[in-house]
Amino acid sequence: MSEKILSVIIPSYNSKPYLDKCLASLIVPDRMDQMDIIVVNDGSTDGSEAICQDYINRYPDSVSLINKENGGHGSAINAGSEAARGKYMKVLDADDWFNTESIPEFLDIISGASADVVLTCHHTINISTGEIKNWRCFPDEPGREYTMEEVMGNWKNFDRSLTFHGITYRTEFYREHGVKLAENVFYEDHEYATYPCCVAHTILPLGLFIYEYRIGDVSQSVSAENQLKRIDHTKMVIVKMLKNRVDITDQWALEYCDKKIHLLLLSFMVTSMLCDPDRKKGVARVDQLMGYIAKKDRHVVEMTMSHYKILKLLNAAHVGLEGYNRMLNSKLYNKLRHNKSFD
Repeated sequence: MSEKILSVIIPSYNSKPYLDKCLASLIVPDRMDQMDIIVVNDGSTDGSEAICQDYINRYPDSVSLINKENGGHGSAINAGSEAARGKYMKVLDADDWFNTESIPEFLDIISGASADVVLTCHHTINISTGEIKNWRCFPDEPGREYTMEEVMGNWKNFDRSLTFHGITYRTEFYREHGVKLAENVFYEDHEYATYPCCVAHTILPLGLFIYEYRIGDVSQSVSAENQLKRIDHTKMVIVKMLKNRVDITDQWALEYCDKKIHLLLLSFMVTSMLCDPDRKKGVARVDQLMGYIAKKDRHVVEMTMSHYKILKLLNAAHVGLEGYNRMLNSKLYNKLRHNKSFD
């Protein structure tokens, strides 16, 4: 039996319309002996596990199914990471898919790699508009290992791949740091992209596009409506990330943690201050959380204060999310921020 190189963990909850496409994208007939595909059925009620069983019948040594009570996306990743047999592990949501053509090269590279974290590129595919964006990193020397100090010193060269969709963990590294993601909450993927990535000694950026991320569906957790409805979930994840930070002592690990908490806090602020019809309530919600964070990690508040002031002005001017996004997507804004193109 060949060594398993890559474990792909697929959290699945009522994913029947998407799961077949997701699983089919992972099938590379002459490389299945190196693949470990784990579908974690998180208490589905739509019979989607039958789709997985068909793949198990065809590839019994490569595809497996874990049935568990519903505990949320994080609990499914927790269960899958415990069962993973691959040298590296990557999470793939059941309504997304992989770029099948890139899998053989990816397997070849990681089979000889030793980095704690491997970064790959991904696409976002907006099913409403048809827009496709390229999310990639821009290392000065592609294919060599970087330290966290180097990454933090050149943040915008790496940040678009330091995400849930871009990160692949060395399985033993992930387990060594005892990661247990928040359960029964949404948006714990921010936690996954922070811990244990922050303590990685070696980070290997690649130019391969692996993950295809489906967006633009109003039913998704990332839609503005659902983010506002679940704003307390975002707050819970921020609070847990602050608690996880306490035991970290390395300077660059702390810098990375603070950057990721800052970015999630910005998302919380945008949702609360620009999406809530009750504008005063939105600001009060942000002020309460900022006060809490100031007692735990003053640096994050300092990083966020200029954004807070701008968003408070936009809130007072009754600018909504659409207007804010137009500003972010403007050529002038991106030029001033020295942001990379999505082309």
